[in-house]
Amino acid sequence: MALLGKPCRSCMRIRVFMMCALPIVILIGLRPEGMVRLAGLVPDAGWIATAMMLVGSISFIVKYRKYKSQS
Repeated sequence: MALLGKPCRSCMRIRVFMMCALPIVILIGLRPEGMVRLAGLVPDAGWIATAMMLVGSISFIVKYRKYKSQS
């Protein structure tokens, strides 16, 4: 913790987290109608996880082939 200078990295991380988390907590409590409708349009977590795995696997394969072709 810096008393007179620039805040430490941990303090900055906590501040950024609080700036992101606080509005989310407030929105959860208020439950605005538009956000509730928007939440119904978001795909299932399983689909999102599958898409992330596919993109990561394809990216790995492409980078691995590029690496093997260079050596």
